[in-house]
Amino acid sequence: MDKVAKGHRLVMENREQIALTGIQKVQSFDPKEIVLETELGILSIKGDLLGIKLLNLEEGLVNLQGQVDALIYHRNPSGAARQSFLNRIFR
Repeated sequence: MDKVAKGHRLVMENREQIALTGIQKVQSFDPKEIVLETELGILSIKGDLLGIKLLNLEEGLVNLQGQVDALIYHRNPSGAARQSFLNRIFR
């Protein structure tokens, strides 16, 4: 069964909690880095004491907690047309 694209959204509160939509897969996670596959490419979240509070891949939802130091969207070599807004700005 193919998932219907619902859009990707990231809401962060006080650099301690993140609510995400449009998540397709958790590639890896540990207390220092969580790597997620989103509808718009790979997202790395770096910090300290990171943890997953909610994980519902059927709905594409993930809620995270911990000290967030960096959010990094990686370029998607196979989907150049789907590059994030920030990647297009900072060429």
